[in-house]
Amino acid sequence: MDRWVMYAKSGNPASDIAKAWLKNNGIPFESNSVFRLTRGEIARLADLIPGGVREMIYPDVFSFSMINPQRDFERKYIEKIQSGQLSEEEMRDLLAEVPSLAISPIITNYKTVIVGYDLDTMVSTFRFVKVKDVTIA
Repeated sequence: MDRWVMYAKSGNPASDIAKAWLKNNGIPFESNSVFRLTRGEIARLADLIPGGVREMIYPDVFSFSMINPQRDFERKYIEKIQSGQLSEEEMRDLLAEVPSLAISPIITNYKTVIVGYDLDTMVSTFRFVKVKDVTIA
C-alpha cells in the first residue's frame, strides 16, 4: 500500500475539502503543514512535476490574494516567479524560505504529485489505491 502525504495549510478551504475527501474514501494519509516543507522535499516534489516548482506556486497575484487576502509581502515574489525572473533553483530556495507561496494541498506518494484540490485528478489517481479496512459497528 502506498504511503500518501498531504502538505496543507490549516484553515485553507481546498486543504480541508481534500482532507475530508481522503478520509471519506478511506485513503490512509499523513498530514503535514506546508510550512514544514524542507528544501529537499521541495526539490523531490518539483522533480516529479512536469512544470517543476513553478506548478507548486500560485499562478498569479490575484489567485494568491483570493486565498490569502491578509498577506501582502509575498505578492512581489509571485510576480518575479511567474514573469520568469527566477531560475528553478532560485524558486526552490524561495519556496523553502517563504512556504506560504505554495498552493495547498499538495498530495503525494513520492511517485505522483497532486497540487491543489482537483476532484477529477484525485478520483483518477486513487481509483486503484487499496483503502483501509472499514468496519461498521
